[in-house]
Amino acid sequence: MKLRYEFSVMEMDGEYMAVPVGENAGSFNGLLRMNEVSAEILDLLKEDTTPEAVHHILRERYPDSDDREIGEALAAFLNQLIREGLLIAP
Repeated sequence: MKLRYEFSVMEMDGEYMAVPVGENAGSFNGLLRMNEVSAEILDLLKEDTTPEAVHHILRERYPDSDDREIGEALAAFLNQLIREGLLIAP
């Protein structure tokens, strides 16, 4: 899985905004508002990867977080990206 668009992520007052950039930026109207962890996930999706690989990285970065909670939050975010047509999933 990989992002359909290239995004530039900016932090503004504790909130993260992602705007499309690059060749096909004109075919996406809007921006994404997200938290820090979602911005990290978006960064990981720049390259082709798997949900399992992203989950593993998040577990390493947040060792005090519950494994199930990480999995549920990740699945919800990925499903939202898929529903919005922003993620190319196999």
